[in-house]
Amino acid sequence: MAVFTAVEALNIGLQIEKNGQAFYENAAKKMKAPAVKALMEDLARWEKQHYKTFQQLADQVGDPPSLSAPEWEAYEEYVQSALANALFEGPDKALAAVDAIENDEDALRMALGFEKDALLLYYDLRELMPEAERGVVNEIIREEKKHALLLAKLLRTGETAL
Repeated sequence: MAVFTAVEALNIGLQIEKNGQAFYENAAKKMKAPAVKALMEDLARWEKQHYKTFQQLADQVGDPPSLSAPEWEAYEEYVQSALANALFEGPDKALAAVDAIENDEDALRMALGFEKDALLLYYDLRELMPEAERGVVNEIIREEKKHALLLAKLLRTGETAL
C-alpha cells in the first residue's frame, strides 16, 4: 500500500504555499526593480490562490487509507525530513531568508530555489502515491512550473537592474 495519498500531498502543498506567500510578500517590500517587485507581488497572490485551490482539491479527494504504526512513522519521518530540508521549512525560515536578501537578483535566485524545492517534493510525493490519485499532484506541479519559468526568465533577461 502506498503511504501517501492526494490529501496528504495537498496538505504538504498547503504548508509550502503558505511559506512561499510569506516569503514573496516580504521580499516584494525589499525589491528595487519594478519588474522584480511586481513579480514578487504576483507570486504572493498566486501562492495565496494556490492555497485556496489546493484546499478545494483536498476537500474533493478521498480519505487517506488507514496506516499501520510503522507506515505512519515512516510517513511522518519522510514528511518532516523533506520539509526540514526545503528552502523554506516554515514561515519563520521564509522571513529569515528575506532578511538575507541583498539585492533583487538574490531574491529571484532564492525564489527560484524555493520553487525548485517545491517541485522536487511534489515529484517525490507523486511517485509514492497510488496511481489513481497522482493527477491531483500533477496539477500542483504544473502550477509550480509556471512560477519557476517566470523567475528563470526574469533572471535570464537581466531585468533586475534599475
